[in-house]
Amino acid sequence: MTRRWPLLLSLLPLALGLAVYGMFWRGWAADFETTLARWFPGEAIAVGGFPYRLEAELTDVKREHSGNVQLGLAVQQLRLNRGPWRPELTVMQGRNIMLAASFAGLSQRVTAAAGTASLKRDGDRLARLSIVLPAARGNAGIGPDFAAETLELHAREIPAAPAGPALPVQGQLVIGATGFRLGQGAAISLAGDIAARGRARLTDAARWADEGGSLDAVLTGTDATGELFRLEATLVPLQGGLRLAGTITTVCPLAVQAALNSTAAPAEQRLRAPVRLALETALPAGGPVALSGIPADLATRSRRGQLPACPALR
Repeated sequence: MTRRWPLLLSLLPLALGLAVYGMFWRGWAADFETTLARWFPGEAIAVGGFPYRLEAELTDVKREHSGNVQLGLAVQQLRLNRGPWRPELTVMQGRNIMLAASFAGLSQRVTAAAGTASLKRDGDRLARLSIVLPAARGNAGIGPDFAAETLELHAREIPAAPAGPALPVQGQLVIGATGFRLGQGAAISLAGDIAARGRARLTDAARWADEGGSLDAVLTGTDATGELFRLEATLVPLQGGLRLAGTITTVCPLAVQAALNSTAAPAEQRLRAPVRLALETALPAGGPVALSGIPADLATRSRRGQLPACPALR
């Protein structure tokens, strides 16, 4: 019996260390439970995952936010993870997901059978929210329904720089989609970047609009042969909607025109040199799209006959 004491004594520090770590882990778990109870009021929350992580699973989650910006979330199964030492970062996996948003007369929705997300906060600021949805379907609030092989949304709040000639950028939304089809259109890839400018943090949509807020948007569409179009526009809130004004640079002007006017796209080969079109419209669509700049000599311009014809965009 006496020979066993050295072994037991050598294990004592390990046992004490595990006990101390367990106390700390339970405290971290309690903090995570408090956070989740604030995010999902009324849900039964139990955090497990000892010793390497903090993990909770929720079922039939539904959340709604009303106001100038209306948000909706429904997830059949939701798993949330944190590292014990990373309270600022939460990773989520969900099944049967529905996201919805409504603002300025535009109502967007997207659904997916599964998806992942990560939320990183810097104090009370949104450092990053990233959502990845494979096999996504939905509607952007304008035009027909869309489908995408993969849809990615990345949002962040940007600490405003000192005021200059233009209002500072307060937030950013980056959009990426592969295998994107609008209605019956061909599959393309989309890359979008939307910067929200305002006088103050984006905590009140009505105040943002009243104080002259605006959105700077860049949207690029490509296929396997290269860039099809590049939209650069500014959106300004109006009563019940948005006013969009900008330019579209494209090698397929007739396909772009048909997509904007909801008409059948004519046969068209890609231009060797892109043209820039001026665009102005109201969102949601309440009148004709003002598209100008299609050259009078378009039919005689040099084309890339060795490349596939321009795809139908919707």
